[in-house]
Amino acid sequence: MAVVKVALATEEPGGLDSRLAERFGRAPTFTVVELDTDTGEVKSVSVIENPGARAASGAGVKAAQAVAEAGATIYAGPNPGPNAYAALQYLGVRVYPITGLTAREALERLLGELKGK
Repeated sequence: MAVVKVALATEEPGGLDSRLAERFGRAPTFTVVELDTDTGEVKSVSVIENPGARAASGAGVKAAQAVAEAGATIYAGPNPGPNAYAALQYLGVRVYPITGLTAREALERLLGELKGK
């Protein structure tokens, strides 16, 4: 069983039925999901506020730090800017750009990519 933590940039109120946010650094929330990549089972779901959403500057880096602090090793959602992308890479978080879906739909697509389908 391979369990990973995935952070998805989501609109409020967050959760699996929320739409993915249009921007990484200014996303209102991150929906953090523990996902069994072997079975596709969602083990847990939590929603955290994005500290970058209302930051005067450095929104993307603050968001990247929040994703890493939540224990996520994968981020899925809109492309982060160059500084946020670099921060995510430095923090050991893989980036999977996905837009225009709900968090649940994005997880299904991500699971397919992780399994190589």
